[in-house]
Amino acid sequence: MELDELQKAWQSMGARLDAQALELREFRRAGALGEARGRLRAMTAGQWAQLAVGLLICLWAGGYWWRHLDQPHLVVYGVGVHLYGIALLAAAALQLTHLLRIDYGRPVIEVQRALVELRWLRVRSERALLVLGFVAWVPLLFIALRALRVDVWLTSPAQVLLNLVVGIVLSGLAYWLTYRFRDRFERDAAGRSLREAEDELAALGG
Repeated sequence: MELDELQKAWQSMGARLDAQALELREFRRAGALGEARGRLRAMTAGQWAQLAVGLLICLWAGGYWWRHLDQPHLVVYGVGVHLYGIALLAAAALQLTHLLRIDYGRPVIEVQRALVELRWLRVRSERALLVLGFVAWVPLLFIALRALRVDVWLTSPAQVLLNLVVGIVLSGLAYWLTYRFRDRFERDAAGRSLREAEDELAALGG
């Protein structure tokens, strides 16, 4: 009889230990997911800011080329900047959509998979914006010069075309460098917030 009671006591203690271990795992899981979610708030705020900047550029550039329909070179300037604004807007919208769809109540492995997809999207967005940026500065430069009453296209079209060629060459070089130093670029492009969120969840498997 004493042996039966001892066995029951051990079984009861084992059940309590299992329950405590489960509670501890759930506590660690909730903590890690909460930390990851908190770290991604900074990234989310950054994307909202980029969305706003992209929208402002689109509105301004769209108004610019629309007001100068009678001057084709100014239309080209405005459209060039407008397209870059659209790229900023689209990149931010895609990343925000992905960020807002992450369900932190799902299993950790599913959240990790969502972060991997977010990293993939972010790296490609940053690469595209970098490459486009080396061309977009050309029309922006000549818009700024015209605001100072210097219309370079009317006096020296070759200067405009030369700057465009330089921009395209730099764009191609930037694209090549993102693959030449791929690990460094992808690490920087992902951003500190995303890297730390991934580390928080990876620690659960340690």
